[in-house]
Amino acid sequence: MNLVQSLLNFLKKKDTPESSPAPEGLCPNCWGREEYGGHFYDRVKQENLNVHSKESNVGWINAYANKHLSGIALKRKGNGEEMVCEKCKVSYQHSDQHTD
Repeated sequence: MNLVQSLLNFLKKKDTPESSPAPEGLCPNCWGREEYGGHFYDRVKQENLNVHSKESNVGWINAYANKHLSGIALKRKGNGEEMVCEKCKVSYQHSDQHTD
């Protein structure tokens, strides 16, 4: 799943039983510790984006993700069962998360 789609899915599921601590494919440790989540929500609100609309500003989300979030994207290591964050070096067991 690409980063933009992961962010859109995360925003759509916010405050639902299916919500997760971080967008799929991003390091939960960095997302929380660096407070990217709070910054991202503030910017989404400032931009007045409607994540439920197919006409949402995907270009803005893509630019934001490339500038601020690409460094905390999880990368597969070894046989693909382990995901590692290049920024904080924390590793996670693969749990049906797909990063591209």
